[in-house]
Amino acid sequence: MTSKEDFTAEQYEHIHQMFELTDDALTQMNYMFSHTRNNVDANRSFNIENEINNYRNQLKKENIMDIEDNKYTYGIGTMYMDIIQECEKLGDYVVNVVEARMGTKQQIA
Repeated sequence: MTSKEDFTAEQYEHIHQMFELTDDALTQMNYMFSHTRNNVDANRSFNIENEINNYRNQLKKENIMDIEDNKYTYGIGTMYMDIIQECEKLGDYVVNVVEARMGTKQQIA
């Protein structure tokens, strides 16, 4: 990648939206630690994780089409998806913590 390449405005917006979702997941996890298990709904965390997964899947498909349409280079697309994937992984880790704290497992539909 040359130093002149950059993410598109749309990619920056998607990254920002993904950061908001992961921030929501972390905020919900922290809330869980400051309240008793009876007062916490683990499904909130599971729903956020599902949103993160769905958003990642959507962005993955769009990324492939955008590269094919020459909206940006393969290198930029790869770095962009690396960031999105890391956010999704963080969401997985949050769910693992929530499951451990609550003594429950996420029900996969």
